[in-house]
Amino acid sequence: MDIGTRIRESRIKRNLTQEELGKMLNVTPQAVSRWENGISLPDVSMIPLLSEKLLVSVDYLLDCISNTYKLFDTCKDLYISGDLLGQDQIDSLFEGREPVSDKASKKVLVVDDSDFMRMMLKDMLSQSGHTIVEADNGKNALKVLEQEKPDVCIIDINMPEMNGLDVLKHIVSNYQNTRVIMLSALCMESIVKEAIEIGASAFVAKPFQADSIIKRV
Repeated sequence: MDIGTRIRESRIKRNLTQEELGKMLNVTPQAVSRWENGISLPDVSMIPLLSEKLLVSVDYLLDCISNTYKLFDTCKDLYISGDLLGQDQIDSLFEGREPVSDKASKKVLVVDDSDFMRMMLKDMLSQSGHTIVEADNGKNALKVLEQEKPDVCIIDINMPEMNGLDVLKHIVSNYQNTRVIMLSALCMESIVKEAIEIGASAFVAKPFQADSIIKRV
């Protein structure tokens, strides 16, 4: 069962029309229809709100994510296997790598092809006193890195132009003092372990709680 089918069945169980669900999510009924018919997918960052309005768990909606969310060509060669890991499981793979607590204001580069995700991260981190710069894909991230010299980067993996793990490799090789937090729905064990081996300081699974990002920054 794909995510569109799960959304449709859950909506019907709640006796909601597509228009009513759309209003709850601040999207058009046509967007809901496209999800349910497999024409497009909801942004993964919207999954927590979807689960809340449909009265189903996030796990229920994301159970099929690895088979549903299509990869950009930049990610086709990545070794993606295994079940999606929960945040506790991801953190256990970083055991012994706990960063020193530092609440000082940082310059943070947010790299994600989703406008909504960048806006959300900018809002939550700005409120915590951090300065935010943005890039909408991996190649643009390299330009911003050179210009801005951020303290921390938050990087998605599944992006056009250049995937997040390749951006991570570039940072580790050229900006040794810059720390990297990977933030992705591609949180299979193989991907998380590769990020660790390359040099990521942390990995946060989408969808996420604000505290998960703020604490790691």
